[in-house]
Amino acid sequence: IMFRNTVILILILLAIFSGYILTFYKSGLNTLRTNPNLETIKYELIEEDLTVKKNYFTWIGQATVLLDINDTTILFDPIFSERASPFKSIGPQRKIPPAININALPPIDFIFISHNHYDHLDLDSLKSIQGMYPDVTINVPKGDLKLLEKAGLVNINELDWWEKIEFSNFVATFVPTKHWSARGLFDRKRSLWGGWAIKTKQINVLHIGDTAYEEFFQSYSQKLGSIDLTFMPIGSYYPRDIEAEHHVDPYEAIKLVRDLESKYTYGIHWGGVFFSQEPTYEPQEIIQKEMQKDPNLNFHTSIPGIIFELP
Repeated sequence: IMFRNTVILILILLAIFSGYILTFYKSGLNTLRTNPNLETIKYELIEEDLTVKKNYFTWIGQATVLLDINDTTILFDPIFSERASPFKSIGPQRKIPPAININALPPIDFIFISHNHYDHLDLDSLKSIQGMYPDVTINVPKGDLKLLEKAGLVNINELDWWEKIEFSNFVATFVPTKHWSARGLFDRKRSLWGGWAIKTKQINVLHIGDTAYEEFFQSYSQKLGSIDLTFMPIGSYYPRDIEAEHHVDPYEAIKLVRDLESKYTYGIHWGGVFFSQEPTYEPQEIIQKEMQKDPNLNFHTSIPGIIFELP
């Protein structure tokens, strides 16, 4: 009888655990699927000396963006590891390398992290960058400070939604998005997630690491002012019955851009680097098709590694 009761208890616990995973981690399970029919996105490896270049941005892969504004160099969501995973040998793997070798990065002044998913917050990359550039300041959502400190990182600011932090030549605001956070199975939404608005005298930039569509973005142009440049995620959206709650598709990204009144938008977070299940170039093709219908949309994207002057 004791053995039977133990078996029944174990089965009940497994059922509860399975229900929990299937309810709250459907998107995570979706990222573990493989699609052998997906193309590998092309990329250009950046080999030029960026220390002599000013006022530019480049998409390195996934949501990693390198931005220079008047000799201030900013890195968003840097991930240079082979896998977006807590493990070295298993978990989602890169299809292409980063568009620049981590050792070839110019001096980095500031790092901004959108949320703590492994394809956005990569502790190994952060430790390597701070090892090269000890004065770099790292900015994270509320709830992630202890994670970084435990890894030995320093010079960290932790911000709540709509909290601002002022630096010598710009103001950064952490803004909410519609997404979630987790590093494990039982820490869902224990830290915040969002985007970063970087406002200087010359330009107002918004980086959104991950988001689904939400009407609250319609108020952002009033709260943040005129947005000159937005880095917008446009991939990892298929199948919609799983991903619509967490990721915009390209059509929703366009709707979001119009809500934000973004003057110039660049699409990131697409191309099958880690998680995409949609056809590799479909996000780019949709954006290009919609741009032909409405050139005023001013929404662009490219393969990783192309260097653009600031608009």
